[in-house]
Amino acid sequence: MYYIVFDIGGTSIKYSIMNKDGEFIESDSVKTPLQGEGKTQETLVDVINAYKIKYDIKGVAMSVPGGIDDDGYIHFMGQVTDLQDMYLNKYIKEHTGLNCIYDNDVNCVAMAEKYKGNAIDNKNFICITIGTGIGGGVFINNQLYRGHRGMAGEFGINILEHRLSKLEDIPKRTFSKLGSTYNLIDRVNKLKNSNLDGIQVFELANKDKEVQELIEDFYFSLAIGIYNIVYSFAPEKVLLGGGVSSREDLIENINKYLKLLNSEILDMVIIDTCKFQNNSGKIGALYKYLSTNF
Repeated sequence: MYYIVFDIGGTSIKYSIMNKDGEFIESDSVKTPLQGEGKTQETLVDVINAYKIKYDIKGVAMSVPGGIDDDGYIHFMGQVTDLQDMYLNKYIKEHTGLNCIYDNDVNCVAMAEKYKGNAIDNKNFICITIGTGIGGGVFINNQLYRGHRGMAGEFGINILEHRLSKLEDIPKRTFSKLGSTYNLIDRVNKLKNSNLDGIQVFELANKDKEVQELIEDFYFSLAIGIYNIVYSFAPEKVLLGGGVSSREDLIENINKYLKLLNSEILDMVIIDTCKFQNNSGKIGALYKYLSTNF
């Protein structure tokens, strides 16, 4: 028995055939359609029905970049607006005959870590993804905490700096703006009038003091955001994901600033990286499907 599992993003829709053990049998991707004409739903159905001919597909699982009510209603969907304000599970069932389960992409990352990653033995942990913005997934007492309308873990909206006299600048002082790699790269490119990618930015820092200072501010902002989360939830572990999590010095630099903020914080929490990279969303989505009683 097989499952088709999707990781839906604003640029591409990645999908895989997986078995119940979370093993990947076959994978592919397609460009996310232009939004506004309902082509995204049609693309999903076309992919599913094509694979039904080749495999014995039991169900459909999805990792999506949105806010989802407990009953599956998608009330917010970021860049993939075709899927907003609908019950995607009902649409998939109607057009393919298959049950469909989905969740927020960072919730899926957290479920992947609980299922077969670096949080198998942890009852209380937080996943934080660092990329275009900051996303979060929260596990409390071995259960994913979704919050009202599935909006728990939106750490990127947290405000790290504020001044009442500069209230209009608040959107620029959020965790996402100060602690995401996308915004770090943007700041460096504006400073240097360049078009560097993330790898090039960190390479430039080895010989450019101004860029190095921006990177140190980036690490410090990450530490402040994590500090606030640690003392809000008291997790056993905080796991970091996103492209920057592959840097060998990430944890070292964040721990350095966490200890600067409070020398005892690392006595109560472990900071680590997520085990899975690009496959996290799909693994977590499958975990949710297998945990659901239809």
